[in-house]
Amino acid sequence: MDHSLYQDLLICPQCRSALSFSNNMYSCNNSNCGSSYPVFFDIPVMIPKSNESFTQSDFAIKEPPDIFFKQYKNPVIRFLKKIRPDITLNYTSKINYTDIAKRLSTKEQPRILIIGGSFDGNGIRTLKEKLPRNTVLIESDVAHGPNTSIIFDSHYIPFRDNSFDLVIAQAVLEHVLDPFICVGEIHRVLKPGGMVYAETPFMQQVHGGKYDFHRFTHLGHRRLFRHFAEIKSGVVAGAGSSLAWALRYFILSFAPNKKIDKVLSYISCFLVFWIKYFDYFTNHTKGTLDSACGYYFCGEKQEGYLLSDKELLSQYQGYRS
Repeated sequence: MDHSLYQDLLICPQCRSALSFSNNMYSCNNSNCGSSYPVFFDIPVMIPKSNESFTQSDFAIKEPPDIFFKQYKNPVIRFLKKIRPDITLNYTSKINYTDIAKRLSTKEQPRILIIGGSFDGNGIRTLKEKLPRNTVLIESDVAHGPNTSIIFDSHYIPFRDNSFDLVIAQAVLEHVLDPFICVGEIHRVLKPGGMVYAETPFMQQVHGGKYDFHRFTHLGHRRLFRHFAEIKSGVVAGAGSSLAWALRYFILSFAPNKKIDKVLSYISCFLVFWIKYFDYFTNHTKGTLDSACGYYFCGEKQEGYLLSDKELLSQYQGYRS
């Protein structure tokens, strides 16, 4: 995506001042800040120098050191990855994205920000196919990918207040250092009446290596979005998917080194993937809310809204009380 299409929305992620663009560089107009942000391969890299996790130079080459996604050039390896079964059953995303597309259909020119969108997330193609033609769709990440149009850390979203009609964070908030700061940033850049859609794991083992930090129960996930009025929330993948994850990682725990771990990681998917299909039977039971693989939340930004902790606790629906 041509960054000139959203250039007027950009601000300095360090101090939130306006930016100027020249010589393939965005520069902060605040003389006390003086930050600058290069554009590599037509992709703005909006990483402030104060960021301890990433640097601008990490993205100066087309294929930076692995952050989340590894590209394989060997066709045999690509084929083996293609036929490897997924151990998570997620049929919820397509349903939710269809509902979101209907809500956006009344907008004249909706603006959408996808965080962690270098690759298409589960079901998101459904949303893209149903969006109005004049939709402004900005797909961001901290990694290069086929969809990446801007690089930034979601603790410092480099867009003006009240800019977007929808922000999506699918399988993202477990990978950030402080999800509450990131959700606060999402709230800031959404327009009044704008929507947030997030999917976040609960019963899943480590994925993303060192960039994996958090898990949330159903109520914990709701509290994360306490400044949003709920449209809908629930289970993304249920107890069957949770068990498949647990058994796969039980097998991986026997690996004495990384090479054997990779072999076991591949083989184990074929051994346990079928367990996920129990989700078709369990996803709609209250017990699944205590044992789900992950949850989703869809909410609306309403000025002054705050879910109290008392009301939060009254929303518990499981059997563990």
